[in-house]
Amino acid sequence: MGSATSKASRTAGTAARQYPKRAPNTSPPSSGPTARPPPSASTSRSPAINSDASDPHFSTPPTQNLETSDPSFARQLRSLGAVQPNPTLSESSTFNPQFPSSSSAPSTSQPPRATNPALLVLEARARLQAEADREFLQAGRGKAGRQFLDAYTIRQILVMRDGQGKSGAEIEKKMGLKAGVVGRLGKRGVVSVVTEVGRGARGVEMV
Repeated sequence: MGSATSKASRTAGTAARQYPKRAPNTSPPSSGPTARPPPSASTSRSPAINSDASDPHFSTPPTQNLETSDPSFARQLRSLGAVQPNPTLSESSTFNPQFPSSSSAPSTSQPPRATNPALLVLEARARLQAEADREFLQAGRGKAGRQFLDAYTIRQILVMRDGQGKSGAEIEKKMGLKAGVVGRLGKRGVVSVVTEVGRGARGVEMV
């Protein structure tokens, strides 16, 4: 014996539970992410790119050939001919057929050799050096006296002239110098021997 409620609960407990069934998936399984090719840059500019890059406040005027559009203008140009440079601006603007070309004409940027002071000084120095060497090689061979002097010889001349009071002729005869060499040094006081006070060092001074 028992109540109807307890019987119903036992019957429900013994019955198997049934869950709702899902419908089978008919789509094929995904094979993975799809790789897309990278976009390639185009070498040509489209009209949209050109319009976007242009300045909206600036517009290029259409080109116009006046020679073809205006016959009178072209006729005036032909009547003028080739343009000649103005000869008053520069002498080099006119062509002189008698003037030699730049490849054959000497360069005028440098002064001539006969009037170039630097070259004249170098030539004179080389000539004097050659004469001094020749005089040194011919010394003691019965030639005339010397005229090229070194610093030591000049000092000896000044000591004999200013310190000892000898004349130029006496100095030239004693030292074997050419006549007039002592006189080239100038009068007394122009070139003299200077003695440094306290040290006794001597030298030649140009006054």
